[in-house]
Amino acid sequence: MLQYIYPLLIFSTVIVGFINMEKIKGKKIFLLLFFLLFSGLVEVSGPLIVEFLGLKSFFVYNTYYLVSILFYNYLFKAYLKSKNIKKILNGLTVGFIIFIILNHFLRQDYYHTFQSYSSMYAGLYVIIAVGAYYFESLNSDKVLYAKKSVLFWVSLGLLLFQVGIIPVIIFGEFFNFSGLYHYILLTLNFILYGCMMIGFIVSERAHN
Repeated sequence: MLQYIYPLLIFSTVIVGFINMEKIKGKKIFLLLFFLLFSGLVEVSGPLIVEFLGLKSFFVYNTYYLVSILFYNYLFKAYLKSKNIKKILNGLTVGFIIFIILNHFLRQDYYHTFQSYSSMYAGLYVIIAVGAYYFESLNSDKVLYAKKSVLFWVSLGLLLFQVGIIPVIIFGEFFNFSGLYHYILLTLNFILYGCMMIGFIVSERAHN
């Protein structure tokens, strides 16, 4: 049942985004719609690979984290002004690629295991990127109209999601609570994509 909820939630967000497309068309944030489409395809293809090809789909989700960190690196750098912060984000992105390779050979096989360590790295990256974006916004006039920006709401959703999921992944290494994990993940996904939908609806083109 849950495997159908995630793509439905993502594609619903995409629909809301396209309905409000005029607010973000021609803006850097417009690429978010295509990333969301990619995310939806990942959620759809994962179970299909298992069911019809009889293969493990871990590589699909591991690849998703790689693409996501590359996308968010592009997105946040497009809205940040500090060259030093941009360099840090670039360094963390390169570090992530190296980390994935090392994790594959030393700990968690890329094709046959979910790389939980890599997902935590990606989560920490997002928290740092969001923190940098909020810090710059607080120290500029952007803070006055932050709620009218899609990126503000996207960042809020990402921050809440990662702050919630990272501890769960960490404790999941030591305790078995798979049933509870799915409900926590579902709740956090509703928060994440709910924030994105709100952003598409309440934002104004001038502030995107």
